[in-house]
Amino acid sequence: MKKLLFISVFLILLSSSESCLAVKWPLPRVELRSLDNAMRESGKYSKRNAIKLDSLKMRLSEKRLSGSARIETLIMMSRFCRQNMSDSSLRYSAMAVDASRIYGSLRERYLASLVYTDALAAAGFFSEAIHDYDSLANIHVDKDSRIEFFKVGRRLYSNLSNYVDDESNMAAYYEDRYVACDDSLVALMPENDNFRKFIIAERMVANGKFAAARNVLKKLMAELGPNSNIYGMTAFQLASVYKSDGDQTQYAAYLAKAAESDIVCNVREGFALPALAAWLYEQNEFAMAFRYINFALEEAYKGNARVRMVSMARWVPAIDEAYRCQISASRNEWLLFAAVSTTLFVALAVMTFFLFKQISKSRASQKALASTSRMKDAYIGNFIGLCSTYSEKYYSLLKLVDRKISSGQASELLKTIKSGKIGEGENEDFYKEIDSVVLTLYPDFVEKVNELLEPAERVRLKGGQLTPELRIYAFVRLGVSESTRIAKILNYSVNTVYAYRNRMRNRAIDREHFEENVLKIGIDDN
Repeated sequence: MKKLLFISVFLILLSSSESCLAVKWPLPRVELRSLDNAMRESGKYSKRNAIKLDSLKMRLSEKRLSGSARIETLIMMSRFCRQNMSDSSLRYSAMAVDASRIYGSLRERYLASLVYTDALAAAGFFSEAIHDYDSLANIHVDKDSRIEFFKVGRRLYSNLSNYVDDESNMAAYYEDRYVACDDSLVALMPENDNFRKFIIAERMVANGKFAAARNVLKKLMAELGPNSNIYGMTAFQLASVYKSDGDQTQYAAYLAKAAESDIVCNVREGFALPALAAWLYEQNEFAMAFRYINFALEEAYKGNARVRMVSMARWVPAIDEAYRCQISASRNEWLLFAAVSTTLFVALAVMTFFLFKQISKSRASQKALASTSRMKDAYIGNFIGLCSTYSEKYYSLLKLVDRKISSGQASELLKTIKSGKIGEGENEDFYKEIDSVVLTLYPDFVEKVNELLEPAERVRLKGGQLTPELRIYAFVRLGVSESTRIAKILNYSVNTVYAYRNRMRNRAIDREHFEENVLKIGIDDN
């Protein structure tokens, strides 16, 4: 189960921070070369998936398509996109729900609602997913539909268990629900079903029955191929078995097989590649580890895999700790890696900030989903654009580091880093991105703020950009009200933020409720 996967990853990361003198294990060269080939050909696999999706879109556009066939096609499209394009999965599942209300039978309405719940969970909207899932629990449907119901529950409660403390009551509750879904699936599915075999083997691993689990998992892998998603899941469980045996090389080998299967199947929320990168950090194989973690991040961005991005952001402090183990070997090398690590951390922090803002806003407006879908699309588009911008800057920095080191210009690179030239212009670019996001989401933001000010005190845009005062209150509107947080984000001093806020309040018609009124901008319009 996914909780065990996270435990395995964190055990690696924690062990890497305990000692800089850990024994290096032989690398699984054959499996790593095969993984590298899959990474180079990832575009081919993505294109293959795009062709399949296009064929479903063409079918959906057929004029003579029956209502039932339309519902079935939309459900297939949502399931197809769940692991690689979560927003598209959510959109298609919502369309399936709408179509089922017009054309669908009870079973079709049930399956459409179920696939919508699955898409909500994949996109990180857990409270809505739990509510919808529980509402489907007591509906009497056929056996196949019940199997789908428990598969969705399994994924939902697995994701939820990754967000809570292992010692909390909620962790135990989600774990119990997860196990209950597994029990139901084992009881309902045919004995020869591969997914049923995987669930049984996974339970063996969870209960410490590693020898029995190894036999089942190896036999299952022999029956499958890398084109099967269950193959990748099976390889990951086998990696956990070998780790329990103390065979780190085989552990890494099966992580590589699982990661390769994820790439071939176009799964962008996989655990294997980040776990393999963490293991390589422990082995001081920094070049490979950087390449793998960067690829995993890029895949998460492409699929807008919110849960995966947040999970990877948790690992950055442990990775940074691994860097510090290299200080005794070479101070210059440490400075280069620290610069790259800091850049990665800042980029992830910015993207995580916008991610949580998006989730918070989506939950608040869930009751009016249809009327606010256009705003959500704009928000997601700007977020992905911002991610892309910082990803490009990050890759440019990596290329600079690689070029300088390869050409023996490490000293020159250190001078460049210390001079601060690398970060020149970042603040202005960041301000422009922030202004673009605000004015896209709230085109009348400036007009609405001016309505709250005295006529003689109203402000205007400067060259299409927000003034510092408007930019600060744009963050207030987005839910970031603490001056200290705004100061850190905009690179202002706290006193400067206080001064701008007080200046704007003093110009307001209703000074006492000015900030409350700013928070209401855009709400009444919906």
